[in-house]
Amino acid sequence: MVRLAPDARYRVSKRGLVLAGETGETVLFEHPRAADLPDLLGDDPTSAVLVSRLGPPLDDTVVDDLLDLGILTDRARPQRNPSRHRSVSVTRSGLLIRGIATPARLLDRYLVPVLLHPAGAVAIAAVVLSGVVALLTGRPTGLPAVSSAPAVEALLMITIGTAATVCHELAHAVALHHFGRIPLRAGFGFYWGALSFFVDSTPALTLPRRQRVTQALVGLAVDVVTTAAFAIAAHLLVSHPLIAIVLWRLAILRCVDIAVNLAPILQVDGHWALADYLDEPDLAPRARRAAGRALRGRLPDGQRALAGYGVFSLIVGIALIAIGATVFWINSSDLVVALFTGDTTDILIGVYYVGPLVLGVAFSVLGLLLETLSVGVDRHTLPPSAFSAPDDATHDHG
Repeated sequence: MVRLAPDARYRVSKRGLVLAGETGETVLFEHPRAADLPDLLGDDPTSAVLVSRLGPPLDDTVVDDLLDLGILTDRARPQRNPSRHRSVSVTRSGLLIRGIATPARLLDRYLVPVLLHPAGAVAIAAVVLSGVVALLTGRPTGLPAVSSAPAVEALLMITIGTAATVCHELAHAVALHHFGRIPLRAGFGFYWGALSFFVDSTPALTLPRRQRVTQALVGLAVDVVTTAAFAIAAHLLVSHPLIAIVLWRLAILRCVDIAVNLAPILQVDGHWALADYLDEPDLAPRARRAAGRALRGRLPDGQRALAGYGVFSLIVGIALIAIGATVFWINSSDLVVALFTGDTTDILIGVYYVGPLVLGVAFSVLGLLLETLSVGVDRHTLPPSAFSAPDDATHDHG
């Protein structure tokens, strides 16, 4: 007898039914009767009866897929994938670890009320305003182009930048908890060639629209505050040039990072906010497939706007990658030169410092081009690639 799992959640979308299981696996079920699925399960039908009730077009394995994901349960069959419940697992996203719900719950309980209090809001506004003034003032007077310890400078930039990224990701997890969803998994993977921390935010896909958009953008709100704090501290710590240089470089680079992540392209936060607002959970891959078909002269009726968005995303995405690389070089060229003209340790640190950018530019541009030019197969059921966070770059930036 097939029924929805006790912890399963769902939301009716204009594209179909968004379903999430207890393990956080979320899928879009596209079918003419997708919205009727909960009612069709009301009397615990067998798999065969459910398939018959849904009717065509339907993949023969759709019920098995939903059972495997833990969205449906069947007393007549055992769980096929107990590994999904493991505390630690390795996926194409990286190393996934369960347990992010605990810090998210604590931060939601003790920190969020302070931030949402009028006094907290005033304090945040003051920090942001002061940060804007510090950035507009420009590079702190008397700050050298590079410190006397370039290796330490680069390591501090990597460490503090990673800490800021952790804050960004935790904000997504806290927002999930605040809106009644459980952030189940976090982990470490390689984003643009560098080791990065990420939070799997796919449970947000079953939230109402406003909460989905808020959850998508809350990490950027944290970035604005941390960037402002870096700029302020850089001006206040000119007497400590090593720290001041690191914080100023990070403030400039994170301004660019905020702009890139806010853009409604590339499957970063701005894209997910747009997709959530439009109720198009797999907007980016559909748009790039439509753009690819348009380039081949095989665009189906009604997909002109989608193809236009795909082309726009491709062009602007490549432009933003180029702008980001240029700003990185202008901001960090003195440090890079100092590292690569130093001793062996300096050179090795320089390779790790610059390597992520080089790999990121190459693979990001190549990935955008290949995904657009290769036309995928349309799916009527369960396109898991639409929700494969964080490989979609859903919440893995910095």
